[in-house]
Amino acid sequence: MKMHLTFVTFAFVLAGLTHAQQISTASRTEDLNYVVNIVAKADKFFFATLDPTQFQQAAAALTAKVPTATDAEFYVGLAQLVAMAGDMHTQIFLGTGNTPFLQFPLDLRWLDDGVFVVGAGSAYLNTLGTQIVAVEGMPVSQVVHQLGTTFAHSNDQYLHVEAESYLASQAILQALHIAPDAPTTAFTFQTLTGTQFTLQLAPRGSAGIAMLDPPLAQGPWPDYLNYGNYYTGVLSNSFFYSAPNKMLYAKYNTCEDLPGAPVSAFDAGVLAALDANPVDTLVIDFRGNGGGDEYLLFPLGLGLFERLPALVANPNFRLYLAIDKGTFSSGMYDPMAFVSGFLTNYEKLPPADTNGVFFVIGEPTSGKPVGYGDTVAFTLPGSGGTGQYSTDAVNQDNGVIPNLPSFNPDIPISTRSTDWFARFDPVMAAILARSSGPPAPPSGTAITVNAASFRTDQGVAPGSFAAVFGAFGQTPDQVLVGGVAGKIVSAAATQVNFIVPASAVPGATPISVLAGGAQLASGQFTVSAAGPGIFVLDGTNPQQPGAVENQDSTVNSTGNRAKVGSAIQIFATGYGPLDSKGSAPVRVFLGDLSAQVLYSGPAPGLPGLWQINALIPQGTPTGQLPLFLSAGNLTSNGVTIWIQ
Repeated sequence: MKMHLTFVTFAFVLAGLTHAQQISTASRTEDLNYVVNIVAKADKFFFATLDPTQFQQAAAALTAKVPTATDAEFYVGLAQLVAMAGDMHTQIFLGTGNTPFLQFPLDLRWLDDGVFVVGAGSAYLNTLGTQIVAVEGMPVSQVVHQLGTTFAHSNDQYLHVEAESYLASQAILQALHIAPDAPTTAFTFQTLTGTQFTLQLAPRGSAGIAMLDPPLAQGPWPDYLNYGNYYTGVLSNSFFYSAPNKMLYAKYNTCEDLPGAPVSAFDAGVLAALDANPVDTLVIDFRGNGGGDEYLLFPLGLGLFERLPALVANPNFRLYLAIDKGTFSSGMYDPMAFVSGFLTNYEKLPPADTNGVFFVIGEPTSGKPVGYGDTVAFTLPGSGGTGQYSTDAVNQDNGVIPNLPSFNPDIPISTRSTDWFARFDPVMAAILARSSGPPAPPSGTAITVNAASFRTDQGVAPGSFAAVFGAFGQTPDQVLVGGVAGKIVSAAATQVNFIVPASAVPGATPISVLAGGAQLASGQFTVSAAGPGIFVLDGTNPQQPGAVENQDSTVNSTGNRAKVGSAIQIFATGYGPLDSKGSAPVRVFLGDLSAQVLYSGPAPGLPGLWQINALIPQGTPTGQLPLFLSAGNLTSNGVTIWIQ
């Protein structure tokens, strides 16, 4: 069966405000009747969970508004009417046809820590890298809740994906009475320092947007980030082989045949590359794949299962299926079919044991594993607006696919704003490190984190710098880790920086913060054998410039770049047990390129500090690149390094 979602970019116009009625009363009535009498009846699941009486009452209420509502108010109301069906595949695409909606010159991305501006028009470049926290004084969480009434959603992932576009539409915000019927709309932004500022934004045309994906950056993306999908508007399926990593990476952006590029050619090409090269790591990346026909990828899956006995004869072989909140419909169903047994059953293959070999990694999907699909597109007869509705049930009562809000990864990896603007892909970093996922997060009234990255999803190692946060009420003078005192480096009423005792044992560990022998706060965190974290020179800079020195011992920066083939010094914390030569095992990556390590171990005379000297490999792209470490199957944060 086919499942598909079209992620629509709103039409851009430079004309006046959309409060005028450009669509006639007769055309509006025609569109409303089409939804009530055609769409709601053609979709045989429309009333699966919806009370028909409730739907008719809502339709009557919208009918009463036909003569007086603005175009935006009426068509947002029509979208809300369709959304009542509760089917994410059945919806009206706002801003299409003869109802173009004014759009702010912002490109937004919903990341793990909020919704951020990743592209902006020239008049609003000061918003790049900031988080949107309010619209017209309304907290963004409330704004998004109201936006969610215009489309069905079964999880926050889908809500956030759609909000990336809807939040930038002035017409929708005005139709929902979040924004006033005025030329500009007030948005409140927040920087990484916590500073907030409010701007009155005016809508512009698409030509006004600059510095898209990623902003604040120069130079090419690392190889594994050079992909198109609904995030970038470029759909192409591609793959490449990395000999140094023995990794075959396949980016599957769309479950559709493209002109001159059928999926069958992609399937055959990946299998041919798998046969022709030694492969320890196979990655099929479904992030941003909005769907199409899931069966187009089944020949690749069939080929993999036919080769599985030979592949697992290599004890290092792993298959990673990457997903995220942009993975929907068939884009979600394909990785589910790989790991659920559905594909082998469909292809009449014997059951295969893929435990410990196949891993789903990334974020929960926006798609719901059990639902509806096989969509049919429609055009509203009055306005020319477009939409789609479902014609088939998907995975209903098949006993294989769990009925959950999302398809969840085996290895959960989130992407934060600091990752995005440092051009760092934590999912691929975890794959390259063969990570089993982040350690358990800290808990209690004393929250302990790696002092280099200040992230709760990274390791804290014995002998490393750590930071503990809390409302201590006074300046602490002692930190006990598993009952052993850590060396305090600096202390304040809300934060203590200290060195974890070298005797700390990996695992769940209690921590207490004291002053004068009295406990001020306590908690628990995970001590890991190694917990790599690279220090950041300016944590308020979205690009996260790393504590990296060039070969001449000057600080690396955009104006002082390292040369390909030269040595760099990286300053970090969290090295694990030293080997017989007194070195700390580590891998250094610039994007997906592995650098030769010249030295890795304690920085002379500086307890807790880890120094790594490495050579920038030949073939490294110039410009801004993400630098990260891998040690003990955990990865560090990603920081920016500049290459010339």
